[in-house]
Amino acid sequence: MSNRYTFGRFQVRPDERQLLVDGKPAALGARALDLLLCLIELRDRVVGKDELMQRVWPGVVVEENNLTVQISTLRKLLGQQAVATIAGRGYRFTLPDSETSIDAPRQSSSRTAPTVGEIDLSLPGKPSIAVLPFANLSGDAEQEYFTDGITEDIITALSRFHSLFVIARSSSFTYKGKAVDVRTVAQELGIRYVLEGSIRKTSNRIRVTGKLIDALTGNNIWAEKYDRELEDIFTVQEELTRSIVTSIAPQIETFEAARMRTTQPGNLSAYELGVRGWAAAVTAYSEADSTSRDKALRLAREALAIDPRCSAALRTVGFAQWQNIFFNTTESASDALDEGIGATTQAITIDNGDHFAHLWKGMLLFQSGQQNTGLAHMRRSHELNPNDSLTLMCLGYCESTSGDPQKGIEYCANALRMSPRDPWYYNILNVLGWAYFAAGDYAHGAELAQCSVSEAPNLPSPRGCLVVSLIGSGELVRAKSEFQIFRDLAPEFVEARLAGQWLSTSHEFRQRATTFLRIAGGLEDPNMAEALR
Repeated sequence: MSNRYTFGRFQVRPDERQLLVDGKPAALGARALDLLLCLIELRDRVVGKDELMQRVWPGVVVEENNLTVQISTLRKLLGQQAVATIAGRGYRFTLPDSETSIDAPRQSSSRTAPTVGEIDLSLPGKPSIAVLPFANLSGDAEQEYFTDGITEDIITALSRFHSLFVIARSSSFTYKGKAVDVRTVAQELGIRYVLEGSIRKTSNRIRVTGKLIDALTGNNIWAEKYDRELEDIFTVQEELTRSIVTSIAPQIETFEAARMRTTQPGNLSAYELGVRGWAAAVTAYSEADSTSRDKALRLAREALAIDPRCSAALRTVGFAQWQNIFFNTTESASDALDEGIGATTQAITIDNGDHFAHLWKGMLLFQSGQQNTGLAHMRRSHELNPNDSLTLMCLGYCESTSGDPQKGIEYCANALRMSPRDPWYYNILNVLGWAYFAAGDYAHGAELAQCSVSEAPNLPSPRGCLVVSLIGSGELVRAKSEFQIFRDLAPEFVEARLAGQWLSTSHEFRQRATTFLRIAGGLEDPNMAEALR
């Protein structure tokens, strides 16, 4: 029998010099086949570029670009993940060996990635990060406890993001006091991202610096420094942890979405499709764009067709369908609600600690008028991850419009304090504006809504908040002018609000917001506002 290697739907027949895909011969050049055979035979280790060049082009001087071209050819046939690039070292064949024939040579048990003992160190199916012990630059050994405390708290806080794979403290702290290359750390821990930093204390002040690195390329993704007065050391420790975590989590999400966009569409896994779908849903909400919303749902459904348990896709369905109901861009709100609640319920069944799944199930339930159950899920989301500004923003809005504006204001203020550079900053301002409208502080509501409109002039919700807050403040002429812009900007959204459809379970709030909006649109007597102010 000839040697044969089987990897799922692929089979390699060296003696016949063939690659079969689903049992059919694939078109593969001689050099690409030689390269594939070399990678398979040496699949238990990383193979350097020089060694590959010598094996595939023996005795021939060729440019390194030839190797890159052949690697690209293999990835197009086998999938982008079939051949891993190990930064600074070379390449490795990563497809799991499902059924190698008895005559095929074996060097040891096949692995999908570098291993330590029996531990598989292949990159997980979600963003992975290690937090290295922050360096104590104070020259004071007594500050070690504070420095280590910051690192430990960051690890714990990041672990609350179930969309991340976070290396445990016991592993991260093996690098304490050592000068290490982040690429080495990535290889030894099987992760993609590394957070490193330092802490310096002088007198009664402290400076903390942090840097997030894509460890596979060595590129910096994010860097920041924080200066604080050191009065209550535990309060400062908590504040610094929250500031760092709420800054880097969105950076990883944004970087992952950008990385997925460069992946060949024909080779996307369920996870990659789910990440693309989530990114499209975020764009849809940030730009009030129904086209991106449709794209998000399409990608999420494609992901679920591959893997019905794909959490990123299930959360995306919930988020996108909530938007369809909120923006009035669906022919059947009941169908959108059913699909969204079904998806988020499944996500919670798979992982009850998924705070995003609880958040969007809660928002969908709240949208449908189920206030208590909806708020319970949103509060659970906040308990699971108190560092997520999006959860704080959503919870702030719903608490405000269901009868507790002061609690909503508190949540939104915390979101702004925790994440002053948050990508959702203008949305947090918008929600805070609605909270003040709910509280009857119309001047403050209009001021915040105007700030949000200035940052995102094409979003309908801040414009709506501005219009009704201006009516509350008695600025009828300006409110009418803003209403015209509002209606031209989002006619379906305005139509729903004029009909009394608001994200609120409070009759008083809905009546006041609807009446004020109708006054601005010339559909009600302006004197109607006085009784509701």
